[in-house]
Amino acid sequence: MNLYVEPGHPDAGAPLLAAIGRALATMGAEVVIAAGDDNLIRSRRADDPGTRPFVIVAAGLPNLVHEFAHAIQTGRLADDYGLDYSLIPLDLRVSDQRRLLWEELACCVLACAYAPAGGDADAWFQEQVEIQGVFFGVSEGPEFVALVDATRAAHPDELPAVMEAAYRAFAQALRGVGATDAEAEPPQQLTFEALWERYCSRLPA
Repeated sequence: MNLYVEPGHPDAGAPLLAAIGRALATMGAEVVIAAGDDNLIRSRRADDPGTRPFVIVAAGLPNLVHEFAHAIQTGRLADDYGLDYSLIPLDLRVSDQRRLLWEELACCVLACAYAPAGGDADAWFQEQVEIQGVFFGVSEGPEFVALVDATRAAHPDELPAVMEAAYRAFAQALRGVGATDAEAEPPQQLTFEALWERYCSRLPA
């Protein structure tokens, strides 16, 4: 067992939670679910449960989906998925650093498609998106929107390709640990474009 869920947590027993736990076990991670906790991956500490080299901590299933989407896109586990914090703010003129933006946005979309927090995909998308600007040296809201839109316009094929690959890899990873088709495929096949348009429409003029 590599899944440790605090007693009484509302996501305890969710089939998707168990399936993601199994998939992360094969990658070498323990999973700790505790409401109100941080959402991150780190090397194990002496007081962590289990024996695997990494621990993924999440406040709930929606947060774990976001973390799992990072893991499958990165293809390996590492502290903070190997992000070099000395590069922040990331330079979107550099393809490898630009891909980090696309992967972050893919995580936001998949988390909404598979497990929207509180059942509200738009609110959950907004919550996730509005913590991204700090990585790119801009503030949340209109400044981050302008940065994303300009980067999408300059590289129109990149985000769709990352999104398609992320959806495919997520489902394949779940099937690889015995998830049924119903568990492996998202309840909603959401697109970035639709979520982004609705998000932008709610911003102050």
